[in-house]
Amino acid sequence: MIYDVAIIGNGILGSTLALELSKLQKNLKIIIIGPKNKFGSASVASGAMLNVFAEIEQDFINNQYLKKRFELAVSALNIWKKHHRYIENHSKKKIELKWGTYVLNSARGTKFEDRLFEYLNKIVNLKNYKNFNSAITNPDNIKGLSPQAPHRPIRAIKVYDGFINSVQLLNAIDEILTKKKNITICDDVVKKINYKRNLREILTEKTKFKCSQIVLANGAYAQKIVNKLPDLKNNTPKLFFGAGSAVILKSNNSRSKFEDEKETYPDLAIRTMDRGHACGLHLLPFKKHMYLGASSAVFSLPEPNPRSNQIAFMLNDAMNQIGPVVGRASFESYSFGFRPVSEDVFPLIGETCLKNIWYLNGTKRDGLTMSPFICSELAKEILNGKSKLPKEFIPSRKLISYFNKRKAIEKTIIAKYNKENTHNMILPDSNDVKGHFKKLRISIEKIYKKYQLKSFGIHPELLSLYENNMINKSLIKKR
Repeated sequence: MIYDVAIIGNGILGSTLALELSKLQKNLKIIIIGPKNKFGSASVASGAMLNVFAEIEQDFINNQYLKKRFELAVSALNIWKKHHRYIENHSKKKIELKWGTYVLNSARGTKFEDRLFEYLNKIVNLKNYKNFNSAITNPDNIKGLSPQAPHRPIRAIKVYDGFINSVQLLNAIDEILTKKKNITICDDVVKKINYKRNLREILTEKTKFKCSQIVLANGAYAQKIVNKLPDLKNNTPKLFFGAGSAVILKSNNSRSKFEDEKETYPDLAIRTMDRGHACGLHLLPFKKHMYLGASSAVFSLPEPNPRSNQIAFMLNDAMNQIGPVVGRASFESYSFGFRPVSEDVFPLIGETCLKNIWYLNGTKRDGLTMSPFICSELAKEILNGKSKLPKEFIPSRKLISYFNKRKAIEKTIIAKYNKENTHNMILPDSNDVKGHFKKLRISIEKIYKKYQLKSFGIHPELLSLYENNMINKSLIKKR
């Protein structure tokens, strides 16, 4: 059999794309290839937060690429309720979904975190976003929030962002797909793609398939496949593993006569601001468990398990900043997965320089959030050649600069300082902050000098990859 579309990757993006393609053409022959256990899947490891406004970055509105990425998430947010109903109705499975997230401005945060909070409040009140019903909230009225005194939030804002049980969601989509006669689900791992003019061949660990179109939706694991296709490798930003770990907690219902479980259990998501360009600490209260996340670190190779210090930090930080509802809970398990991070941190969505080979990748921690929209639009583009996807994020492109060199360095200094503060590293006293910033600047500028970057801005999360020579030098020259 020759398949019309082969989707490599069975996480939320690959599975949702198959669903959307089958909506457009019922008899389209589709194969989804990926390991049944979905090891390393960011979708399985996520809570998952439907983050849009809580992930706002300072000054993003003045950066056309950051704004484009934000608008993708907003477009998805507009159709999530409809998408959720469709999956529940066609799978006959219930999927926990709740709307509302409290974003905290902690007393332990830096002045930069305070400014980001003010910027968030400014953006949610813009005319374009007022229908999402955000509002400043008294932290004392947030259920489940009872932090230690030094960590009490100064302010809080309730944004529209929701959260969904990602495991239930994936299981429900799988249930729909398995019932479709035109869709084949293959429990296997792709080793190689043989690219020919009129036909493409996929070689897996067990067998091989012929197909007309191929979509790489298997996160950073796609890079191993791409490395064997020189034209694609040399013209497409490299993919890295954004490792994220989280803890699954269960309320043990044990309480003293002075405690009221109904009062202490959160009703909505609680999270901090982004710190050091990592997703902030967040607690998602589901019916049978609480999801506490998440760490964030970018690697060139996948690690098999989370590091113990990441788990320890999250638990300790949550007990301080959220309160006893975390400390009283039972440790049930941990989750661990890899967010696909591109070489410039922007998405890679669309047809590559190799005709009929597509990317649905590089979405970082926004993949699940954006999935209803980007998968629907990519399905249209694959079948009809037209979509609402921004051309700025086509896969085979020059790297997108993170602002400009000057601003990127300034933001990196702030990110490093926020991270140091978050992790209780030794910081200078108030009289020597300028000196500390000067030292940070010198170390960052050395990296820029090493790669002879005159105007290009490196995203703060990727700086360590440059520092450790993990960046493809052939792509650097094309900037």
